[in-house]
Amino acid sequence: MMKTAVLMATYNGEKFLENQLDSVRNQELKPDFVVFRDDCSTDGTIAFLKQYIARYNLENWLIRENETNLGWRLNFRQLLIDSQELDVDLVFFSDQDDTWKLDKNRRQVEVLKEHPEIEVLSGDIEIKKISEQATIPTYFEFSDHYAQISKYPAKTTYNSFRSGWTLAIRRSLVDAALKYWKPEYNITHDVLFATLSSLTETGYNLNQTVGIHLRHAGNASGKALLTIHDPKALHVSELYKFVGFYDIIYKILKDRESDYAPEIKNYYEFYVKRHHLASENKIIPVFAQIFTEWKYYAGMSGRIRDVIFAFKK
Repeated sequence: MMKTAVLMATYNGEKFLENQLDSVRNQELKPDFVVFRDDCSTDGTIAFLKQYIARYNLENWLIRENETNLGWRLNFRQLLIDSQELDVDLVFFSDQDDTWKLDKNRRQVEVLKEHPEIEVLSGDIEIKKISEQATIPTYFEFSDHYAQISKYPAKTTYNSFRSGWTLAIRRSLVDAALKYWKPEYNITHDVLFATLSSLTETGYNLNQTVGIHLRHAGNASGKALLTIHDPKALHVSELYKFVGFYDIIYKILKDRESDYAPEIKNYYEFYVKRHHLASENKIIPVFAQIFTEWKYYAGMSGRIRDVIFAFKK
């Protein structure tokens, strides 16, 4: 029997939590564990969670609290570390403000049992906008979306195929990622596993709706991470995020003797250099890198960004 854990990051989510908790509690295939990690909420999130767990006498629903605010990216990393203490084969990520279909986990587990080669399985979603200020993300369209599952095409860029809360991930890939995921690597969990599994050829999407995604003004996804008005320090820290991203992926691919490892090593070295030049205010070398390593930029916006921030102190 495949054992599972739901990992939920919370922060000031008191008014959103109940529907999602109900959808997890009422899953046709009950999770063996549900682990919450709260990132120093200032509302009644913790009290609400404790009351909910007590009301339904939910064993193995565990609350962890951060001593300091980590930010949502590192909070999910910490949840993965928490999962290492559990006897589970599979983890599900969960946001605090969505609603799962009650057969979500059962359907994903059935696919994973049938396909042992799959390490990451995402799913399609329905989007519900509940705020005028909400942004609506766009998602990758698989050419064979009519099939039950679609294999992730290999990609090297920092983006995902589906929302993180739809992901089911085998312990094998969690273990591999945590081996190299340093605390200073402030990267997005779903993007890491999407790109990684596309290159290990173990990532797939279940082409069925697995839940409802609520979009409101407070959503973390869909927002611009950096603007030209931001300080240079933020630009530098964002570049270091990519250093960590490619470092983790390269080392795992190298361990698995993947043919993609040399290419990802080139991306890693590109971002190490790009981060160094930005940190040291090297204006002329920044321009030189743009023209000599043009192909490693994800798009023109990255090149323009480097030009603008090269003149900032």
